[in-house]
Amino acid sequence: MYDAILFATDGSDAAAAALDHAITAAEAHGATLHVLSVADERLALAADDTGTTREDLNERAGEAVEDAADQAISDGIDVVTAVRTGVPFREIIADAEDEAVDLVVVGTHGREGREKRVNMGSTAERVVNRAERPVLVVRD
Repeated sequence: MYDAILFATDGSDAAAAALDHAITAAEAHGATLHVLSVADERLALAADDTGTTREDLNERAGEAVEDAADQAISDGIDVVTAVRTGVPFREIIADAEDEAVDLVVVGTHGREGREKRVNMGSTAERVVNRAERPVLVVRD
């Protein structure tokens, strides 16, 4: 059913929880796991205020991909890695299209009440609403 699965990570606890599901799905279907992290260009634009550079963001994204890929490889999964720069939900959707994956796996924080309403623009929600393929959202 799934030949290629895209796992999007930002290195967070929510992503770590989703990785387990992505690996399980890849194992069950003999699928290749595409591990992607996006260096959020919006944070780079705010770099003057935070002291964070584009290089810092790319390095963090690379580390998130490497950590997830190492775990999947140790479980015997075939892995393809990528780091992209841009707006995360757009890059996740673009990568899913470019790589013709069958499933997208993302993590999200389980927010409730007012906090949920304030954060309605989450990356996971935007991926779910805009992706043209199935999306598995895993709460941390």
